[in-house]
Amino acid sequence: MPDENYPVPLIGTEHTIHIPVSFETGELGEIPLPKLPYRVKLKRVDHVVTKALAGTNDGTVTVKKGATTLATVTVALSAAIGEEDADTNPTGTPFETSDQIRIATAKAAAGGKGLLALVLEILPSHSS
Repeated sequence: MPDENYPVPLIGTEHTIHIPVSFETGELGEIPLPKLPYRVKLKRVDHVVTKALAGTNDGTVTVKKGATTLATVTVALSAAIGEEDADTNPTGTPFETSDQIRIATAKAAAGGKGLLALVLEILPSHSS
């Protein structure tokens, strides 16, 4: 039986979380997001450039569960503001309420920013 606070009517629906990401010096690396109060599965990862990327190499944004990479978005070198990239087929590993989604950015020659959208499906409170 699910917890009385579990969003039962939302099971099977998709929700989007937006996270600003950076390829700037001193802003690259991996960050954990706060734990979510319900189980979810990553359905899609979208990225849009909000500050043009420096032109010497691509940037990558990875979405992880622990050390396991579930999705990777590659942002082309010299990507202009408004350029969109996506991973439309991420690994469908469920996140439990005790798990944290981790976001990592990498780029050899720093420069650029973006907005990441994680499309998540809310799962039942228990594994089937």
